[in-house]
Amino acid sequence: MMLYPTVQELTNDKVNRYKLVIATAKCARHLIDKANDERENEEMYRNEFDRYGKDTKTSYELLLTEKPVSVAVQKLYDGEFNIVDNQ
Repeated sequence: MMLYPTVQELTNDKVNRYKLVIATAKCARHLIDKANDERENEEMYRNEFDRYGKDTKTSYELLLTEKPVSVAVQKLYDGEFNIVDNQ
């Protein structure tokens, strides 16, 4: 399966493929952790969610339909996550 955007679109003069792979993995892990936290909170406060309703899609619901790496790549491409140099 091909990911969009491509590796060439995500890399530039400052970002090499190694940094891209590490950043994507960290973003995916962050998304998974956030989704797990939201799921736990939703289970704890289910009655309140049902009472007030929800209009937005949570990270947990998003990851039920899309894979974390695909979401992370798209967020890197859209600029929601940035690759920073730790030097």
